[in-house]
Amino acid sequence: MNVWRIDVGEEEIARIAEAMRNGRISQGAITDDFERELSARLDVPHAVCVPNGTSALMMAYLCLGIGPGDEVILPARTWVATANAALLLGATVRLVDLEEKRPVLDPAKLERAISERTRAIVPVHLNGIAADMEAILAIAEQRDIPVVEDACQALFSRHKGQYLGGFGRFGAFSLGLAKLLTTGQGGVLVCQNDRDAEIARQMRNQGQVGGVMGEKIARLGGNFKFTDMQAAMGLAQLDRIPARLERQRAIQRAYLAGLGDFPGLTPLAANLDAGEIPLRAEWLADDRNALIAKLAEKNIQCAAQGVGLHRLPHIANDPNAYPIADHIDGRLVTLPSGPEQPLINVERAISAITGRYV
Repeated sequence: MNVWRIDVGEEEIARIAEAMRNGRISQGAITDDFERELSARLDVPHAVCVPNGTSALMMAYLCLGIGPGDEVILPARTWVATANAALLLGATVRLVDLEEKRPVLDPAKLERAISERTRAIVPVHLNGIAADMEAILAIAEQRDIPVVEDACQALFSRHKGQYLGGFGRFGAFSLGLAKLLTTGQGGVLVCQNDRDAEIARQMRNQGQVGGVMGEKIARLGGNFKFTDMQAAMGLAQLDRIPARLERQRAIQRAYLAGLGDFPGLTPLAANLDAGEIPLRAEWLADDRNALIAKLAEKNIQCAAQGVGLHRLPHIANDPNAYPIADHIDGRLVTLPSGPEQPLINVERAISAITGRYV
């Protein structure tokens, strides 16, 4: 049993084949259609498709002019791409520990991290769990600092009725394999104003203005283009999103019902009632290695997840300054999940852990 399952079906194959038959293999009209659908469904003014979530973050930082000498504030626990996108531009990252009860950036610790070099605050909605956007936005507005939401793991997850990724000036999403909507690789940058979207689209295509190659180069850019084949694959999946969201909810409810009182395990759960949608079933295990070994005996795959950014050699922050991130990273385990994971597999995993039938 794999730790993650998402299926690609005949509809995706048919749409990709149609795009290829019509010569739609690079970025073009199908990408435009996909962007319009995403912006409408996420209720944001602009969606710009790019190669991956890292590219989306990097383009947000580029649009803000972030570079050498600048600082970007991140939570100590996130996927390393959040930091790498800034570091590759020559910026430095300043880390903030997590809330005590939720694995997201703690606004109470944010103020102390801000300096005269701070150019962006980047809350991360890891595994679909919402950062406290009201508190973060209030601090950012007071200091006139842009907010870039890393919502790469939070597509279609909500906070107080609004989709995550749509609160800040920019939001970044991933369409990678282990996401609710996948184009194999892919990402989306959402923008709240026309000017930012215009700049992002120019940067995506080597800084060009207009559709004719080399017609006018307006600014620094790169090749961050999407393809119509990816867009065709994404469009094929949009109508299945409601069913996938419901399956993710059902998986989390099943694990909570089956393991909620099991000793040595604590859920790191999304708030389903608030609209949060978890990608993975994440739990804190008192003895993670023993749990992984126990499930492996039953051919059930699970995964240890996460290393705090402060413990990575190319960031080399104070390794003892982030106790909550360390507490989570030393215990976190992901149980079998994914939008096409059969519920019978979830029941098998629960039985293997508890030794009782569910």
